[in-house]
Amino acid sequence: MAAGLRALLSHRSAAGLWVLRPGGGWLEVTTPVAGLRVPGITVHRTRVLEPQDRTTLDGIPVTSVARTLLDLSAVVREADLTVAIDRAERQRIFDLDAVMDVLDRANGRSGAAALRRAIAGYRPSTQKSELERRFKDLLETAPDIPAPFFNALVEGEATTHEVDAYWESHSLAIQLDGFEFHHTRRDRERDAASDADLELAGIRVMRLTWDDTAVHGERTLRWVRLALARG
Repeated sequence: MAAGLRALLSHRSAAGLWVLRPGGGWLEVTTPVAGLRVPGITVHRTRVLEPQDRTTLDGIPVTSVARTLLDLSAVVREADLTVAIDRAERQRIFDLDAVMDVLDRANGRSGAAALRRAIAGYRPSTQKSELERRFKDLLETAPDIPAPFFNALVEGEATTHEVDAYWESHSLAIQLDGFEFHHTRRDRERDAASDADLELAGIRVMRLTWDDTAVHGERTLRWVRLALARG
């Protein structure tokens, strides 16, 4: 109200309203009006504010979740941005298509590169084949780990399963869980049933995410070494 009818709550304030981060003491709005100054409020001016960037929450005009994440990426650390994305996903308000849309219109905005990096594990183009490639590259950095069979067909107790990596002599299977194929309740139920069937047949199953492979590689290699040693 202080910044006019065309203003929206944005940045850290919008993230607080969406419960993507603690509210804190930030008061930030975005407006297309040039030169606007309001005491006690950080006013961001934008030339690109499409209808899909605007919404209302609890009666308050606010930037959409996707636009909030883009704005947030310019003013917080990447670790905090990742937490915000995770909170949006947990609340089921994370829309990858909407985020890609705001990035397509970002035109070099500050923080856009950080947001692209933060959503890398969610993008369909990076799923499965890219995740498998990264896992293979990771294993190649550890010559002490024997090479597994990739995309192997393994007999469970009741049926046959395709696993992403399999060490037959150690009865160890690894499944790589990309967001595109493992984020719904049905996906998780299917994965749990598959794991149970394999484990009943004496095959241990380890599931690795994008972060396990692309971010925490050394930790993951330690896990694989321990699992093989105990096989």
